[in-house]
Amino acid sequence: MPEGAKVFLVEDNDKIRELERKFLEAAGHKAVLEAASLLEVLEKIEEAKKIGVNVGIIDSSLVPHDPNNKDGFLVAQKLREEIPGIKIISFTGLIADWGDINLTKPTSIGQLGTTVTNI
Repeated sequence: MPEGAKVFLVEDNDKIRELERKFLEAAGHKAVLEAASLLEVLEKIEEAKKIGVNVGIIDSSLVPHDPNNKDGFLVAQKLREEIPGIKIISFTGLIADWGDINLTKPTSIGQLGTTVTNI
């Protein structure tokens, strides 16, 4: 992805989401939409399509609605259905294999900007 990716940040922790945004902006990308829950993502899908979101950075477990740690997988699945060609980065403290790229937090947070650039 060249500079200027339009990113949908899906993270339930406000402080982590703020850090993600800072690293993305430092690399020339923009968080155009943000959500903290599966329900919030579903409400913003149409807006994401209109804006032209091309990258989703998604946490695996979106508390408190996700006792089974599957919200991130479901979000990724829905975004892929609705926005063909979207690239998904799973960014979670859990083991994930559903992203185009799977990063572990918090150790990989500094890599987010360059990961989006290189996806």
